[in-house]
Amino acid sequence: MKSITNLTMNTNKKSRTLLASVLCVYIITSSGFGLAGEARMSTRTTVGELKWTEVSNGRSVSPVYGDMKAGKHITFIKFAPGLKTAPHTHSNDYVGIVVKGTARHYQPGFPETETVLATGSHWAIPANVVHISECLSGSECVFAIYQEAAFDRKRVK
Repeated sequence: MKSITNLTMNTNKKSRTLLASVLCVYIITSSGFGLAGEARMSTRTTVGELKWTEVSNGRSVSPVYGDMKAGKHITFIKFAPGLKTAPHTHSNDYVGIVVKGTARHYQPGFPETETVLATGSHWAIPANVVHISECLSGSECVFAIYQEAAFDRKRVK
């Protein structure tokens, strides 16, 4: 994962899009889907069937794959318009894709990281890097995040 994260953060836009596609294939193939010899059924969930759980004021989560509290997972995270987190870190690398809205996920003190991310954009945050996550006002934001370990969030002063 670290090598994918490093590549994603140090390449041009076209290459990052290709890397995001490769990452999606990696996620699907490493998740256990398509194991030879198993008669398994596919699943699907419409946007209307998503189950959202509020985790704090203005922030909700909906599981896609795995369990964000226990290990490897893909999770939708919804932010209210204008929501901006305090500076924080995570113990493990993660990547995210903007599914809806306009956002920023940036490192305070590094203006070059304050890129506005429209729907379809993606980002990667290495473990223990201080950052702020923000849904720009106008509409709610929905992100899809992938992490190979349990999700945690540690506030930084």
